[in-house]
Formats: sequence, structure tokens, C-alpha cells
Amino acid sequence: MMSHTAPHPASATSTESIAMPAPKTKFIAFLTAIGAIVLIGSEIWLAALATIWAVDGFFDLAALGDLIMIALIAPIALWATWMTAKLAISAEMNPENAD
Repeated sequence: MMSHTAPHPASATSTESIAMPAPKTKFIAFLTAIGAIVLIGSEIWLAALATIWAVDGFFDLAALGDLIMIALIAPIALWATWMTAKLAISAEMNPENAD
């Protein structure tokens, strides 16, 4: 007869797996970055469209005025979207930010 029982190996591995979260894969990090880009990018472009609409309504611009406003605001919105994408991808792919 044995005086003591051996610990169950399944309980030791299940406790270790709970304490150690699974590492974030690059694919999951990239999808997270894409989600941030879509969310913030849509806000940038909605603000650009709202600005064009408000200026057009305030100054009662014709089609040429609308085109000039688009030519002024669209590059700024494009740059802001590009910087958001660049920063979101670099932040999510950085190993120091891994969960």
C-alpha cells in the first residue's frame, strides 16, 4: 500500500496554461490594427466631408468652390489616414506591446 498519492499531471498543466496567456500572433495583431485603421479612418473622412459640407453651406459655394474645398481638405485627410495606418500597424507589431 502507498502512503501518499502522486499529483495528477493534468491539474499541473491546466494551472500553467491558465496563468500563461497565449501569445498574440502577427495575424491577430494585424487584424487589430486594421480595425483601428477602419474606425479612426472613417472618423477622419466623416470629419472631412462634414467640413466641406459646412463650408459649402456657410459660403454658398458653387461646384467650383466645392472642388477647391475638396482639393484643400482631401490631402490632409489622406495624410491623417496614412499616419493612422502607419502608427497602428507599428504599434500592434511591436513585441513590447504584446498581450
